[in-house]
Amino acid sequence: MKADDPIATLGPQAARQLLPGFLAATVVPERAPEVRQAMEELLAQTGEEELSAALEALSRAGEAYERYPADPFARRLSRLYMACLVRPDSSVQGLEHLQQAAALGPVLLLGNHRSYVDTQLTDLLIARQDPALADRLLAVAGPKVYADTFRRIAAIGLNTLKTAQSISVASEQALSSGREVARIAAQTVRQAEERMLAGDAVLLYAEGTRSRDGRLGPFLRGASRYARLPGLRVLPVALQGSEQVYPIDSPVLHPARVRLSIAPAFLAEGLDRDALLQRAHEELRRLLGE
Repeated sequence: MKADDPIATLGPQAARQLLPGFLAATVVPERAPEVRQAMEELLAQTGEEELSAALEALSRAGEAYERYPADPFARRLSRLYMACLVRPDSSVQGLEHLQQAAALGPVLLLGNHRSYVDTQLTDLLIARQDPALADRLLAVAGPKVYADTFRRIAAIGLNTLKTAQSISVASEQALSSGREVARIAAQTVRQAEERMLAGDAVLLYAEGTRSRDGRLGPFLRGASRYARLPGLRVLPVALQGSEQVYPIDSPVLHPARVRLSIAPAFLAEGLDRDALLQRAHEELRRLLGE
């Protein structure tokens, strides 16, 4: 159990009292009453057993380098919370490309990374049009995703696959041993391949870290290791506005317009590592207007 996680250590009754206020304090004051009310209503509809299961998932999140399936209660909470921050003019374009590709075989999404809430926003926007497809998203996540209570609450509402952060973009939280990072990375790739073959759409942020200036950074060459399955389709996915929802220098989240753009899929087969990453990178730059 996470020793610094006050909510995970609580029982369901105490969590009902603490959680609405805790989450309301993570948004700008003008949105806090809406968040608090939404959380109170959700908790009123949630039984003790389901809430206990979510607290157990919270206590275990990030303990090992493995897949963590979304907790049902936490998934509803995540989408409800983010809906309080996503403005009505937010949009999704190109969802049909993902729907078509996901019906044909293994799928890898390569996205840009601007904010800690990128995956939550992507999940919400897709879920509004195709909940079953959103439920199949699996995000490859570094150690920071599980770093504190707020991020772990977000993480257990998503399907995540924990991996080690690349040494080339490592923070002080990352592992120091290059050999250990390589071992975990290979393990993560194997698990991602298994999940893609099982029908999950794996979401990978190939930059390896958040952009500090909002522009698309270079891709890590190791990202191509996720694209080796026969018949795998790659879809560049551009998210804009997430950096306004949760700016790097802000302690709270803000309401903003968010746009998700999904490019047509292309087959990874026949492309070498550099060509694959270059094609995805160029397509993302086009979607982002860079």
